[in-house]
Amino acid sequence: MKPIEQVYLKAKRLRIPVAIHFDLTYRCHQRCLHCYLPETWRRGEGPVQELGTNEVIGILEQLAAAGTFFLTFSGGEILLRDDLFTILEHARRLNFSTSLMSSGTLGLDEAKVGRLKDLGIGEMLFSLYSAEAAVHDRVTGNPGSFARLCGTVEACRSRGIYVVFNCLAMGLNYKEIMALKEFGDRYESNVRLDDHLAPRWDRRPHHPDLPLTDEAREELDQVRRNVEPRRAEPLTVPQDFEDEDESCSAAFCMAYISPQGEVWPCLEIPWTCGNLTREKFLDIWNDSAELNRVRQVVISEYSGEELVCHYLRRTGAIPKTS
Repeated sequence: MKPIEQVYLKAKRLRIPVAIHFDLTYRCHQRCLHCYLPETWRRGEGPVQELGTNEVIGILEQLAAAGTFFLTFSGGEILLRDDLFTILEHARRLNFSTSLMSSGTLGLDEAKVGRLKDLGIGEMLFSLYSAEAAVHDRVTGNPGSFARLCGTVEACRSRGIYVVFNCLAMGLNYKEIMALKEFGDRYESNVRLDDHLAPRWDRRPHHPDLPLTDEAREELDQVRRNVEPRRAEPLTVPQDFEDEDESCSAAFCMAYISPQGEVWPCLEIPWTCGNLTREKFLDIWNDSAELNRVRQVVISEYSGEELVCHYLRRTGAIPKTS
């Protein structure tokens, strides 16, 4: 077992929230075909006001006190937060290992990339949907997004910032896995391929061309088994972490925070367990009935043969289309 996996295993056993995914905004300038966020939210029209700068900083201080070390900031498009660098400066003072998720198509000029390097950003995670500009731009609904992404990636690599590409396998792009790997190799970067199309939060169906058919999924699995990561990644959340009991880590050593301060077990389990505008993080982490329900499911009910979020939807604990 790798040292980083030992850290996660110990944190899980002790129920220390070592890794937090923190969405700072749901606003986004792109209109990705597969996005689970409602259109009005991406336009900045809901659901309620985002946390202010001081509120975010206060939450970071609570997370540091609770034992969090790995912190991933995301959105929406995180670069739409005007106070992002103020937040990152505070995160550095608190000694988090910080990663950012972004489309790579907005506002990251060379000066800002230099600031990210100076702030010790561990890695930049960029959304990549195809090695072909036309397909990528079709998915994002943002003409020119592929070219802008490539420019941002080159700026990050020139500064020595490690880059990871997050790709969702869909009907439009699942045959491109080898081309995506070659694209990642060009930048000495790994491509993380996910085949889980998250249900839309407004309960509307996805476009029929997006879900993978059983045949497509089988073809994808056969190819991806032969694709090894380019190299070991820096300190970050292990993407294929499996501990001795192979159970879910949500609510044990990982959690999600929304732009409005809601705490969920993880992004895939949309249960509001508390709100950090009214409660302290450790009070929620230790005492939330919803978090304890997830823990109970994982320990006593969940077989481990499927993702716990899928299990909860299948059993009706959370809506299938939430």
